[in-house]
Amino acid sequence: MPASYRSPTFLDDLVMVGVNLKKSGKELVESSAFPQIDAAYSSILRVPAVRGVVILQTCNRFEVYVTTTNKGATIESIKSIIEARVGRPIPEEKFDVKIGIDVARHLFRVASGLESLVLGEGDILRQVREAMEYSAKKGYIDKGLRQLFEEAVKVGKRVRRETDLGKGNIGIPSASVALLKELMGDLSGKKVLVIGAGMAGEIIAKNLHKKEKGVEIWIANRTLEKAELLAKEVGGKAFPLSKVPELLNEVDAVISAVSVTVIDSSTVRNLRKPLLIIDIGEPPSVSPEVAKHPLVTLKDMYAVAEVANRNANERLKEVSKAESIIEEELNKLMDLSQKLLGDKILKELMERAEQIRLNEVERAKSKVPKEYWPILEKMSKSMVKKILKDTILRVKEASLKGDLQLLRLTAELFGLKDSLSELELVYEYNGVNEKLLQRNVNK
Repeated sequence: MPASYRSPTFLDDLVMVGVNLKKSGKELVESSAFPQIDAAYSSILRVPAVRGVVILQTCNRFEVYVTTTNKGATIESIKSIIEARVGRPIPEEKFDVKIGIDVARHLFRVASGLESLVLGEGDILRQVREAMEYSAKKGYIDKGLRQLFEEAVKVGKRVRRETDLGKGNIGIPSASVALLKELMGDLSGKKVLVIGAGMAGEIIAKNLHKKEKGVEIWIANRTLEKAELLAKEVGGKAFPLSKVPELLNEVDAVISAVSVTVIDSSTVRNLRKPLLIIDIGEPPSVSPEVAKHPLVTLKDMYAVAEVANRNANERLKEVSKAESIIEEELNKLMDLSQKLLGDKILKELMERAEQIRLNEVERAKSKVPKEYWPILEKMSKSMVKKILKDTILRVKEASLKGDLQLLRLTAELFGLKDSLSELELVYEYNGVNEKLLQRNVNK
């Protein structure tokens, strides 16, 4: 068995299936999004072999991370679920499929900002963490996926701490203001409606207030009190979200930073003046058909990202540093994964040996005076330790080398049923893994 095969504890039983902007395109990513994420979880969890799931859904990607006992069947099932959501078959090459250690590598790159629309952007790290936390809260995650996502968050933080990948990154909210300025020129005397008073909306409003003299800032938010607090800070006006349709004829531009649809074709039906709309919602908060209105100019997240990426040259120099960190952390993760199977064998072996020792000591106690019992305890423990010393060392070495044959032989020799069951999963997986890898190579 090749040494590159690892324990299935939280690496070899991993699968990621999804669509993303780079591989699948904007339209496919947007149409695969689930408005209610629990509906996606419900569908994935009905796949028989799935043990745990985390779904990462952003404007750039819809990715399903699972641990499973049947890689091939699970991959095909998840593809079918995504196709059902999109409403049509998806060409094989449009899917992004990762298995085993490649799942970890991909997620580490995602968390580090290497796969983002804006290179090095920071929001994705929060999104990765929140995806893990949501799955954990709902009880969908398992130990392996938790380990993977916790490591990904650590890696993302380390990349940002030890490289300048995020340096000069103006971010999507600030870039939306820059795009607004490009398209409208002088904003003095203009009215700009900011939809959303969350973190992104706050950055947009404060950016406008600080850099654009004479601009009138209106804030619309679901919670009026929050809109009023932000409006007070920037000298603007606050409105409830329900007022947005009425406000469109009074403002010159809109920047929407919410995750629910607030503007559709019916909202702009009675528009009487030209209106620029910039949508940075995740998922989009402005329906695409709005762009068909003759008085509307609609710019989406991708247009904003082009502005944000104009200063990416310096950050591109940091990519190799980030990738080196990722590979270093992957090696640590592989070592830990390998070590865990050896640890399981040793734990079961020691428990078995301890039970035999206790049984024999109890039998011996009936044949010797009570004052010798402590000596029996000490001597029996010492004997077990010395007898198993070499075996323990060999198992640890085999674990680190990925020598599954020696690990299996040890489990069989000592009758370690739990460890044998897990090793059988490894052998079963490797057969499937080889076929999947070969299929990917042939594409």
